[in-house]
Amino acid sequence: MQKILVTGASGFVGSRVVQAMQERYKLLAPTHREFDITDSANIEKFIAEHRPQAILHLAAISNTGYCEEHPEESYLLNVQGVENLAVAAERHNAKFIFFSSDQVYNGCRVKGQLDEHTPLAPENHYGRHKLLAEKRASELCSNSVALRATWMYDTPHEGMSTHPNFVTNIKRAIKQQSSIKFATREYRGITWIEEVVKNLPHTLTLPAGVYNFGAENSLNSYETARAYCAILGHDPEKIIVADSDRFPAHERNISISQKKIQEASEGAIKFSDTIEGLKKYEESLK
Repeated sequence: MQKILVTGASGFVGSRVVQAMQERYKLLAPTHREFDITDSANIEKFIAEHRPQAILHLAAISNTGYCEEHPEESYLLNVQGVENLAVAAERHNAKFIFFSSDQVYNGCRVKGQLDEHTPLAPENHYGRHKLLAEKRASELCSNSVALRATWMYDTPHEGMSTHPNFVTNIKRAIKQQSSIKFATREYRGITWIEEVVKNLPHTLTLPAGVYNFGAENSLNSYETARAYCAILGHDPEKIIVADSDRFPAHERNISISQKKIQEASEGAIKFSDTIEGLKKYEESLK
């Protein structure tokens, strides 16, 4: 069995990855205390001892607001941690796969679904740090794969971490009979985490590089929220409020294209588009 080191194994993505992959792979899932990604000596010792063939790096600070308020901490975890792991992966001939983010596209003035060649100038610390991490990983590790993940959703599962997301936010508003705002000037893909977990093993055979990794979406966030309300059988007029004031300087477009990763994986990696994914998710709950 292929031996894979998974960081962030207790997190939102990591806990689901471990559950899904533990029977097919020999997973190393150390706690933060056992494996501190900011401690290069600790990393070297652990990897030299256990010799994983791949490192699946899922640990990060992903709260963009927190990163904006704590840029030093964001840099330490989201950049320096990646650098440390990339160095160790190269030294021990391990494939290095880590989650970047669609936030690298935050600031683009390009319309439509964005590919990996789109010029980038992120407008927040999180996006800038993820972009820098991609660059440093590529420089330090010849077999690194950066996955630009989208906003992900799921409902709570016992023993697994869950945070507020698109689905839970709207369902809470419906339950409380309250309204919730969504921007009309924002475009982004939103991905069911089950599809992320399903596609992740195929990334082990991807050529080194940067790939968009998640659902496409041609709708703005307001239209997406209305469509999801309709899927749930609720009148969106009573729940979803248009926010046309957000992002006044320019439209915020972080909507990704899947084309590169589909071609690189010869069709093995494929995501439903955002609305189709939401439909599949709701069907799975019945």
